[in-house]
Amino acid sequence: HETRVLRIALTQAHRSGAVLACGGGVVESPANRELLRSHVTSHGGAAAVICLTPNMDHVAEYLNRDQTRPAFAVTSDIHEVYARRLPMYAESCNYEYLVDKALLASGSSHGDEHPGAWALIERDFIRLVKFATRRDLNRVDLSRPSCFVSLTAPSVREYLPAKLESLTTGAQAIELRADLLLHSAEFAGANLADAETATAFTAYVHRQFALLRHSSRLPVVFTVRTEPQGGAFPPTADTLRLQLLRSAVQWGAEYVDVEIDTAAATLYAARQNSLVIASYHDPAGEQLRWDGEFACEMLARARACGDIAKLISSARSFDDNLMCQRFVQEHHSPQTPVIALNMGYAGQMSRVLCPCLTPVTHPLLTAAAAPGQISARQINQARSLLGLLPARRFFLFGTPIQHSPSPAMHNAGFATLGLPHTFELKETATVDELLPVIANPEFGGAAVTIPHKQTIIPLLDRLTPAAQRIGAVNTIIPAADGTLLGDNTDYLGIVGCLRQAQLEAHTPAFADASALIVGAGGTSRAALYALHTLGVRSVAIYNRTAARAHALAEEFAELFAELAVAETLEDAAAREPAYIVGTIPASDLCLPEQLFAKPGVALDMAYKPRWTPLLEAASRRKWAVVHGVTVLIEQGIHQMEKWSGAVAPAKPMGDAVLTKYNSEF
Repeated sequence: HETRVLRIALTQAHRSGAVLACGGGVVESPANRELLRSHVTSHGGAAAVICLTPNMDHVAEYLNRDQTRPAFAVTSDIHEVYARRLPMYAESCNYEYLVDKALLASGSSHGDEHPGAWALIERDFIRLVKFATRRDLNRVDLSRPSCFVSLTAPSVREYLPAKLESLTTGAQAIELRADLLLHSAEFAGANLADAETATAFTAYVHRQFALLRHSSRLPVVFTVRTEPQGGAFPPTADTLRLQLLRSAVQWGAEYVDVEIDTAAATLYAARQNSLVIASYHDPAGEQLRWDGEFACEMLARARACGDIAKLISSARSFDDNLMCQRFVQEHHSPQTPVIALNMGYAGQMSRVLCPCLTPVTHPLLTAAAAPGQISARQINQARSLLGLLPARRFFLFGTPIQHSPSPAMHNAGFATLGLPHTFELKETATVDELLPVIANPEFGGAAVTIPHKQTIIPLLDRLTPAAQRIGAVNTIIPAADGTLLGDNTDYLGIVGCLRQAQLEAHTPAFADASALIVGAGGTSRAALYALHTLGVRSVAIYNRTAARAHALAEEFAELFAELAVAETLEDAAAREPAYIVGTIPASDLCLPEQLFAKPGVALDMAYKPRWTPLLEAASRRKWAVVHGVTVLIEQGIHQMEKWSGAVAPAKPMGDAVLTKYNSEF
């Protein structure tokens, strides 16, 4: 019966657009395993069978505590059953996701549970589902210079909680060097030929990968560099190396660095949605010379077993950088990308000139992953000096804007990233005066505020889906082809702040909660789209002019299971919202205490004054509160990332805003 139900679900009832949850015992049947394998192969890489790998101690504890479930097995130990099924899971599944709340405990892997652990686990599981089904491959734009920061510590936890965010500033991806994880106290000098040790190390690497996923949204470059190629992984443990690389594909690593050898083609054929970086390193710089036949030979081999070719030599003189650059100019394109550079101090210029995915270090790292690595900031500064990164002018369009903290925020961001750009105010009451500004070759982009968020749209060439749906633009991004793209980061600011507050306050999951929006103006549109993005299904709008609230509800009704208008705030309170978003200027609005009857989060878009009536009332009832200035910073960070294409320096940008803000309010 189970096989029949599974077959109907996979081949008839739910062929696509569905998530099917199966009990762990489904793999006991050979027929079921065959059905699951067929499901993967018949969808051309756009389907996933994901094995949720648990912390079995947690599972056993839960099953022993939950007396409502039937006895697992009278004669079987749960650990033994799970161990017996492991080969069956491997046979049936093409992706694997580690579910272990202990990873997120502070201090150690066995500390107190992180209050937002399950929300993070759910978030990153959805991320894997989107990757495995090709809905979001989270790849780096290879048509512009990019870099990835190489982690060198034996544990990701050494970069938490705050260091990882800082050291990834300016990067587009992050490299997990599995070979350097061997420097951990547990595995230093370990015999990897021992089967139990190899299994334990694989589990350790998996935990590090999962912890990195929980801590960063950046694409991961997974690397196991061997000793002959300048790494730390013993060449005698080649079977384990290949297993780690195959596992990285199943864990959903966006990029897998594979050394060019006899097994590279096999890994390339099994890469699923990961991209393979086929690499060759010549630490001595003796064989790989950029003007020799060997370089072209290795490039051909790399392209035969990889999506991206990576060739690394070592510079003997500055001229080696010029030869490397000529090699890149001849062979690189966004369609056939080449990472080519020289190691060592003399080779640093080749890192500046590398066209994509340049490995970088950061001052917060105790050691560079390779000789001659420099930071993303240093690369930007050098490219600017060489004339490869022209200075651009960015603006804030609107009125009145003379007290805006945006110039302080964005100029701090540009300076931290080593970019030569400037951000300034352009105050104007009409958009007609902006035409020569956006047509100037030096125009780099703009933030847009009232009253131009709608009137600027006719001057742009196209809008993002978010800006189109919201009906407002607050960010202008010049594209490589010279066209102007209109985007909206107001909703992203709300999304990021509410998500963080939900994790910290442990308030109800968005899908299970109701929300209230106070106001029905332009900002309310961004708030509605933010709640839709978060998965909130039940929303009410309160506005003093009810007709505007009804019009807004009608326009956005299709995004929600329920979108109602609360005629009074008492009516809104009866809905028991867990999330309240204020979108009106601070006023004498009288908020009933019963509005905050249950725990929740209140966010106010107004940032003058710091404590609005909404936030004061919410705070009195012990609600979590999000100040408007926090949303301003969050949306500004998204603007910077859209303009620069890299991780924005959140702390310096936030500090610049708060310094100005605190001096004035």
